[in-house]
Amino acid sequence: MFVGKKIFLLFYITALAGISFSLPKPVFAHPQRQIISTPSQLIDAVNALRLSYGLSTLAVHTVLMQTAQGQADYMAATGNVTHTRPGGISYTQQLISLGFPLSGDLSLGGFRAENILSSGGPLDWNGVPPAWQDADHMNTMLAQNFTHIGAGISQGPDGYYYAVDCAASTGSGQMQESAASILGTTSGTQVAGDAAISQFMVPIMKSTANANGDVIHKVQYGQTLWSIAIDYGTTINSIQALNNLGEDLVIQQGQELLVLKGATPPPSTPTPAPLATGIPSLTAIPSTPEIIFPFTAVVTPTQTQMTESTQAASGNSSRLWIVLLIFAALIGGAMAVWLIRDPKA
Repeated sequence: MFVGKKIFLLFYITALAGISFSLPKPVFAHPQRQIISTPSQLIDAVNALRLSYGLSTLAVHTVLMQTAQGQADYMAATGNVTHTRPGGISYTQQLISLGFPLSGDLSLGGFRAENILSSGGPLDWNGVPPAWQDADHMNTMLAQNFTHIGAGISQGPDGYYYAVDCAASTGSGQMQESAASILGTTSGTQVAGDAAISQFMVPIMKSTANANGDVIHKVQYGQTLWSIAIDYGTTINSIQALNNLGEDLVIQQGQELLVLKGATPPPSTPTPAPLATGIPSLTAIPSTPEIIFPFTAVVTPTQTQMTESTQAASGNSSRLWIVLLIFAALIGGAMAVWLIRDPKA
C-alpha cells in the first residue's frame, strides 16, 4: 500500500512538471522594475527589453543622444508631446544634418524611429509603458534593423518628457550619396504633428491562406520580423523555424516568408459564367418538332396542378395519422386501467 502511494505521488509530480514546461510563455517579457530618471537608465531599460526577446542591444550614438535630448527639451518648453522638430525640419533631415550615416531609402525617411511620452513624475518602468505597447512603438524598441539608440529626459513645469531615438546606420558608416539632396527638400521626409507615425514602414497587409493552409507574407519596406509576427498573431521564433532562418533576425524587402501553417483558406467564389457576346441567329435554334415538343410537354406542368397533387397527398397522410393516434390512445388507456386496477376487486 505504501509503495502504491509513492508511485502515485511520483506520477503526480511528473505530471505537474510536464504541465509547467508546456505552458506558453508570456507575450511581453518584463525587465526589472525601476524608476527612470536619467537617459542612460532609459536606454538600459530598452536594451533589457530587447535582450528579453533574444535581440541584440543597440549601441549608444552621440547624434541620437543629441536629437533625443533636444526633442525632450523642446517638448518640455512647449508643453506639447510631438515629433515635430523646431524650424519645421524632419527627423530624417535632423539626423543627416548632424552627421548620422542613415541607412534605408532616404526619400521615404530612412530607417529611424522615435518614441515620446510625458508623465507627471519620473517614469515608473514596470514592463513596457502603456503608451508604448502598441505595434508601432514596440517596433521602435524591438526592430532588428536598428543599430543605434539615444535617449533624452527633460523636466517642464507640468511634468517629465521622454524621447527614445533609434536608427540604422549604413554598413560602411558613410553617408549615402542622396543625403545631400534630402537636406534641401522636405518632400517625403517631413514628420509633423502629434499624429505622425513614430517610424516609417509600409503598413502590413495580411495575406490569406492558400489551398494548403499556408500563409505567405511578402516583406515590404521597413517591415521587421517583430511587426510581421504581431500582425499575424504569431511569434518571431515560429517564423524563424518555418523559414529555416535559425537565429537570423534580418529579413529583406521582397522576401517571401511562410508565417502560418494550417490556416483556414477563404471560401472559394464560384466563377461566373461568361456573358454572351451576341444574340444567336435563328438558324442556330433547333427547329425539329420531334425534339422540342416532347421536352416542353414533360417539364411544363402548371403550378396549380403540382400544388393540388401535393395537397391531396398531404390530406390523405394527415387522416391516416389521426386514425393511428386515436387507436394508440385507446390501447394506451386500456393498458393504464389494467395496470392500476385493484387485484381484490
